[in-house]
Amino acid sequence: MYKLNNEFEINYNKEIIPKKLNPDLDKKLEKEVNFFLKWGYLIIDKALTDNQIVLLRKTFNKTFKKLKGKEHIDYNLFEYDKNFLFLLDNKPVIKRISAILGNCIQLHSASARLSSPGSKNQNWHRDGHWPVDPNGTPIGSIPGQINCGYYLDPLTEKNGPIAIVPGSQKALFKPPKKDFEFPDQKIIYAKPGQAIIFNGWIYHRGLGNKSKSNRRVCLICYQNSWMKSRETFDGPIISKIKKSGSSLQKLLLGSVNKLSLIHI
Repeated sequence: MYKLNNEFEINYNKEIIPKKLNPDLDKKLEKEVNFFLKWGYLIIDKALTDNQIVLLRKTFNKTFKKLKGKEHIDYNLFEYDKNFLFLLDNKPVIKRISAILGNCIQLHSASARLSSPGSKNQNWHRDGHWPVDPNGTPIGSIPGQINCGYYLDPLTEKNGPIAIVPGSQKALFKPPKKDFEFPDQKIIYAKPGQAIIFNGWIYHRGLGNKSKSNRRVCLICYQNSWMKSRETFDGPIISKIKKSGSSLQKLLLGSVNKLSLIHI
């Protein structure tokens, strides 16, 4: 416990707070950040090792088999199996998330989707619901939220790749919730081992699965640590990590959720 002005105390370890907001970027990382800020997405190669891909596939299959026909895990992915946990602070991805958002970051949500054969095209949408202003935000906190997709199957024209509209994160209006093609859309044929990170406000959708096999993806979403998270992160697996994990893991899971100043 840490005293503040001899009058209050803070109910978390202050060592969780990063010492520096903005990380130092090398030329390669700076180039990636600038690409992301302009176009709203980035493909990260070698985000997963071969062994991690095998582990995720087995864990994913086992988890969805227990769900008996359910195709979405909308909340609390990490509570289904501890083998998903390494995605929380997976270094190749966290390195890029911190480069874009800064070191003070937090998990927004962890989910997964199984698109079975015959699934339809999604409608165009944004993950973020806050409005966009042509002048940006007063203190420059855009993008604020970044989603990361780990596709466990090679995306092809048949099994439903991800479609985005590069640069649309700056558009002042939401996309129509319809099934149509934008003339400037980009289709991303991700490979297992890659991670696709994209601005929560970019126009995007998953296309329908016309193949004979499932398409599997884990979605880990991050945000500035002072934004509201979608999840409470209070399940048994996550609660244990919040107590005994690294400072980064505790930060990501919202251990610094508020000042909680209490008179003493």
